[in-house]
Amino acid sequence: MKTRDRILQVSLLLFNEEGEAPQTAVDISNALDISPGNLYYHFKGKDAIIRALFGAFEDEMRVILRGSKGGVNSIEDNWVYLYIILEEIYDFRFFYRDLGVLLERYPDLAVRFRALVSEKRQTITRVLEDLTESDVLRLDPRLKTALTDQIMMTVTFWLANDSIGTTHHDGPALIHKTVFQVMCLIVPYMGEAGFGALTHMIKHYEAVMD
Repeated sequence: MKTRDRILQVSLLLFNEEGEAPQTAVDISNALDISPGNLYYHFKGKDAIIRALFGAFEDEMRVILRGSKGGVNSIEDNWVYLYIILEEIYDFRFFYRDLGVLLERYPDLAVRFRALVSEKRQTITRVLEDLTESDVLRLDPRLKTALTDQIMMTVTFWLANDSIGTTHHDGPALIHKTVFQVMCLIVPYMGEAGFGALTHMIKHYEAVMD
C-alpha cells in the first residue's frame, strides 16, 4: 500500500475510534511509524487529511445515492438500500459524531456537506415516490415532506444519538437498529400490508440483535 493511502487509512481508524479532535499530525505519524516530515510530504497537516477523507466519503456516497434510481421497488429493497447508506456513513462516522464542530471549523467542507445532504434528501424523496408508484406505499403527497424530514433526521443524527445514550451498540447492531427505526416510520403508509411487513421486520431485527 502506498504511504499516502496508509496515512488516510490509519487516520480514519484513529478518528473513528478515538475522535478527531485529540489527534495531531504527530500522533498519526507515530501510529504509522513514520516521521512527521514523511507525513507532511504527502499531507500538509491534519486539515489536509480530513479534507482528503471527506473527499473519499463524498465520492463513495454520491455513487450510492445515484445508484438508487429505479432500483428500489420493494420493502426488501428499501431495507437493503438503507443498510448500504448507513454502512457508508459508519465507515466515516467521525464526521457525523462531531458534525457541528467540524462544519464550523471547515467552512469549505460545510458547503460540500450541505450539498451532499441535499442530494441525500432528493434520493429519499425519489425512493418514496418509486415505492408509492409501485403500490408499496400509500403516501398522501401532503405528508411526503414531513416523512422525508423524519427519515433525514434519523439517518443524519443516529450516531450522535447513540453516543449520548446509556447503551452503546457495535457497528452492525447500530446500523440494523437504525434501519429498523426508519422502516417503522414507513410502515404506517403500507396499508393492509403494513402489519405483515412490520411483523417480518421485528422478527428479522430481533434475530440480528439477539
